[in-house]
Amino acid sequence: MSIVSISQSPGRPPRHRWTGSEFDRAAASGIFDGQRVELIDGDILEMSPMNDPHAQAIQLMTYALMDVFPPTRAIVRVQCPMRLGESRPFPDFAVVEGTPRTVVSHPTSALLVIEVSDTTLDFDRNEKATLYATHALAEYWIVNLNGRCIEVRRNPIGKDVGDPRYGELRVYQATDRVTPLAAPGAALLVSELLPTVGAP
Repeated sequence: MSIVSISQSPGRPPRHRWTGSEFDRAAASGIFDGQRVELIDGDILEMSPMNDPHAQAIQLMTYALMDVFPPTRAIVRVQCPMRLGESRPFPDFAVVEGTPRTVVSHPTSALLVIEVSDTTLDFDRNEKATLYATHALAEYWIVNLNGRCIEVRRNPIGKDVGDPRYGELRVYQATDRVTPLAAPGAALLVSELLPTVGAP
């Protein structure tokens, strides 16, 4: 993941921190020309290429979430933008309350947000977690491909004192079942959400 905006250093002009509206206008004008970028806290970041295990995990999670969240009550947005203050993240999944007909703009909240992570694991655990906690997203999962587990963060706290974070972290191993807060009757087997062992 590379930072496109100019970093500030001694003897150089200050960097320009992008606003959400500037990013929206640039994207609408086609300036990014098909590049996979997102805006996080003022910086435009290039999203990492998707390898085979990552792509398979996206497929597996898509089918699982659509089974748990029928379109009559929620929609499963896959790699679509959100509007979180001045940031424009593209989480791998955002489960948003509503129906495909009623959700007509990029959402500002979600019942559940998920990142499938391997090369950007530290970023997803830190900057992304801080962003999602800042905007009080109740539940944030990281599908940790390296550790073959799912990290579940809940209970966003600390925004009022300038230290936004999740107050609860639980790690679910392959043999465990995980239940989204917004779907208490579901119990997803973690191994069924992870890519095939030994795949290229």
